[in-house]
Amino acid sequence: MLTSQFSKGESYVSTPQAEPTPLFGALRASEPVPWDAFGRLAEVVRAISTLTQAPDEIAMQSVLIVVSLATQAHADAEFLFGSVPLSCFALTVAQSGERKSACDHLASTAVERFDVERGRKYYHEKRKFEAAKLAYQKGRRRKRNDDFDVIDDDIKKVAVDLPPEPPLYPAMRISDPTIEGLFRQLEIGFPSVAVMTDEGGQFFGGHSMKKENALKTAAGFSKLWDGASLTKSRASSEPVQLNGKRVSLHLMIQPGVAQSVVGDPIMKDQGLLSRVLIAWPESKIGSRVIRKSEARSAEEAEAKSVLAAFDKRITELLNADLPIHPGTRADLQPRVLALSEKARKQLEDFYNRVEQASVKGGAFEYMTGFAAKSPEMAVRIAGIQTIFADETAPEVTAETMENGIGMMEWYLSEMLRITDTGRPNEELRAAEELRSWVCDKWHKDFIDKRTMMKYGPGHLRDGNTLTRCIQKLEEHGWLVRGAGKQVICGAVSRTFWRVVRSGALQ
Repeated sequence: MLTSQFSKGESYVSTPQAEPTPLFGALRASEPVPWDAFGRLAEVVRAISTLTQAPDEIAMQSVLIVVSLATQAHADAEFLFGSVPLSCFALTVAQSGERKSACDHLASTAVERFDVERGRKYYHEKRKFEAAKLAYQKGRRRKRNDDFDVIDDDIKKVAVDLPPEPPLYPAMRISDPTIEGLFRQLEIGFPSVAVMTDEGGQFFGGHSMKKENALKTAAGFSKLWDGASLTKSRASSEPVQLNGKRVSLHLMIQPGVAQSVVGDPIMKDQGLLSRVLIAWPESKIGSRVIRKSEARSAEEAEAKSVLAAFDKRITELLNADLPIHPGTRADLQPRVLALSEKARKQLEDFYNRVEQASVKGGAFEYMTGFAAKSPEMAVRIAGIQTIFADETAPEVTAETMENGIGMMEWYLSEMLRITDTGRPNEELRAAEELRSWVCDKWHKDFIDKRTMMKYGPGHLRDGNTLTRCIQKLEEHGWLVRGAGKQVICGAVSRTFWRVVRSGALQ
């Protein structure tokens, strides 16, 4: 019900009798990082958080994917149904200034150093290959049609006169790939890689995720997560089959991009989002004060020592011999980590709990895809921790399986929290920005469009955009249109609104 409010005989405005409604749900607070479940890696996460003062979740995601990259080539893990790779996909949501890049750099120092060192060696080997290729071609021209070599005095056999093979491209970290580019790198390069970038918005807004390419990209990454064979067929070239490849993924994106990604029906229906571990931490901007003290210096020194030990271990894993399939140069043939009897029982119990919570009306009703894959992801995380501790370990123990399950319980709660928030479109997000500015930054009771255009958020100062935002705020009760005239910023306005702030009616 609305009543009329008159002001000095000049104007009146309808006064709402109910609180305005939110444009979309707000994220509730996240659960604390599951330190106990991260095992030996917990101290590494704490070290990065200490040095960067970034949210713990960002450091946790960066460490998990670097360790996934370092271990995924060495083993697969036994699951309830067959075996699964140790590869993990992660999505970290945080705005600019949360020190995503700093966390990523500290976690992946060993990987970056590995790529630089192997890259220098690669270019030297490539020059030798080009020389050998040229010599081979000259030799073939001289030899012409002579395809036989004398093996002994009595026997002639067809010579196996193959050209020299180029060296494998050694880079393990990929920053901005298309799915075609990733396939090409796996074809000519190292069989174990990770796509890691703190500019994930460029990936989702780039060529790979355009409407005509999104389904192909999502399907390709899903197959890579599964560890499945990949076939690429083109009319202009011979078909290529990729076997024994492992890929991890870590994309860092801003909240605005995240809303569109989480709400993308292609990403959901195809199943890529069901394979991604999402973390959306609360901001720490404004609380990261630099304090100089002996205690702080000691904390930083300890953190650097922890990271040095971590880098050493990652380097050992990256330089270890890989289980390559006989007769190939770069097809992995990882052994399978067995589940101990107790670990299998723990996994079965976790599987049953998740399955029961996925029924209609259950906690995971609206995220069944992710929930269904959570037992498998728990095994992957347990396998990663096992190989990080000892690459020769024969099985996943009950203690490590408990860690994997504990981490997946956290990721389930995080996905549930994000899913419960709702998935506003771009128009609603723009309207929310305007609402926030009007209610929090504009401290007067009345406002008009001219004032919003002059002082409001810069990227919303477009007539059509502003009109649509105002309409949304009217629909939800944050702006109530007045009649008559009102003086605003020294000018008379005949089209204006009363600002309704939450709690003002109480």
